[in-house]
Formats: sequence, structure tokens, C-alpha cells
Amino acid sequence: MDQHFTHPGLLRRLASLCYEALLLGAVLLAAAALFTPLMAWSGNAHAMSVLMQLFLALVMFGYFGYCWTRGGQTLAMKPWRLQLVLADGGALRWPHAAMRFAVALALFLGVPALAYAAWQPLFESRQHALAVALLWDALPLLWALIDNDRQFLHDRLAGTCLRLLPARK
Repeated sequence: MDQHFTHPGLLRRLASLCYEALLLGAVLLAAAALFTPLMAWSGNAHAMSVLMQLFLALVMFGYFGYCWTRGGQTLAMKPWRLQLVLADGGALRWPHAAMRFAVALALFLGVPALAYAAWQPLFESRQHALAVALLWDALPLLWALIDNDRQFLHDRLAGTCLRLLPARK
């Protein structure tokens, strides 16, 4: 990993993630509002539900991919002076953005879903199984505590990293 830039602290990255969740929520609400009339007109609710989930995933990838390949910053990363780059410091291109998105999707959705499916028969209530499965969402973030460069697990696996930009004068 290129060491000539400053790695941001964990609190700064978590604050940016919280801000990102608010912005992404607004983007997804707007996208869902565009898709909702199609669901109302369709006779197959299950098929439209699956299509809507795919559409929302595509919207998320479009938002993140566009931002990451156009300067390495989402809207939430700008006020926190964070920039996403390749591990060698280079700019991300669409294949890199796709890899990071896929790895993050697998870690934040896939692993907890598999854990839920595996642990549900072991618990008396679904809520307990869900709570234990959601603990797996912390793994990619807590990884930064043991990583040499303090990177999240999805960044380490995707070959990307976050750097702290200098303060504007």
C-alpha cells in the first residue's frame, strides 16, 4: 500500500458512513417513487418486487460508481475530506468500483443473510437470529481496528483505500 498519504481516523469514516446512509436513503426513496407506479400497474407483485430490488441495487451502484470514478468522493465524503483511491493511490475506474461495490454488498448483505439462514433453526425466535446475524455487519468495520493501515475489510479485499485530503486554506 502506498504510504505517502494520510489515512483517515475511524470516527471520521464512521461519521461519513452515517451521512452517506442519510443521502443514500433519499436517493433510494426517490428511485422507489419512480418505480412504484410500475408495481401498481403490474399484475405480478412478486416479479415486480424482485425487479424493484434489482433496480434499487442498480441505482446504488450507479450513484457510488459515478462518484467513485469522478474524483473518488461521494457527496458524504466531501465534507469529511475523504477520497477513495486504489491501494497504490491511483484513481478508480468502473471495474474497480464494481469490485468494491460487490465486495461490500457481499459483506454487508450476503454474510448476514447466510448467518441468519444458518442460525434461525438454532434460536426460538426469528428476532434473536436476526440480531445475531446483524452482528456480522460490524465485521467489515471492526476490521479497521486490526488492519495495519486501518482500512475496512471491503477496502482491503477490493484493493482500495480511503485517504484524508488536506484541509482547504
